[in-house]
Amino acid sequence: MSQKPPTQNAELGPDCEIAPNVQLGYQYKGWKKPAKIGELSRVHSGTVIYADTQIGSRFTCGHNVVIRAACDIGDRVVILHGTTLEGKITIGKGVKIMAHVYIPSGTVIGSMTFIGPGVNFLNAMLPMRAPGVSGPQIGRQVVIGGGVTIGPGVKVGDNVFIGAGATVLKDIPPNSLAYGTPASYKPLPEKFGKRNDPAQIFAGLDLWHPQEDDGSWKEEDFPGKEEWLKDQNL
Repeated sequence: MSQKPPTQNAELGPDCEIAPNVQLGYQYKGWKKPAKIGELSRVHSGTVIYADTQIGSRFTCGHNVVIRAACDIGDRVVILHGTTLEGKITIGKGVKIMAHVYIPSGTVIGSMTFIGPGVNFLNAMLPMRAPGVSGPQIGRQVVIGGGVTIGPGVKVGDNVFIGAGATVLKDIPPNSLAYGTPASYKPLPEKFGKRNDPAQIFAGLDLWHPQEDDGSWKEEDFPGKEEWLKDQNL
């Protein structure tokens, strides 16, 4: 049975764990639908999730996370403590977001992407000087190192690796290694691999609570699953 949170404006799937001092379905002016969180999810204390946000199954959320309205978040996403999602954001399946990350409205993040601690995404080139926002568009199977800044409207292709501390102000094509300030890029060295390891997301709810693969992740969740298993001799 799901534990009922203090704020009742939410629809929870079975077997969710909601800690004390969590607000689910925060009712801002003009809200339309309760927040929705899928089965086997875990939300830690201090977190606020707004109404009109939809989150898939097996979601893991750290302490003091803010997820504002109209976010669409896929299955098996991890968002760690102190992270802010400003609303109207799309996140694919199996995305792992580390602590103290800022993601503004209009951002799109593809499936199986890793975002390191202290990363900042931006969505306004001339804030308070010119109207309109444009969030970054991040592809699938991307690795973004700690302390990276990604500018407004930047497009990052699939299987890109961005080194820690980089400032990315221009588009990065698929299969590239980006680094430096401002960032430059080159073809991704072979040793970096072709994709992220799904076991880092799919093996359990927490690193300190490991579980063997339960077989619930499908090829459509992780394109290339069979090839990955072959590469790993599994």
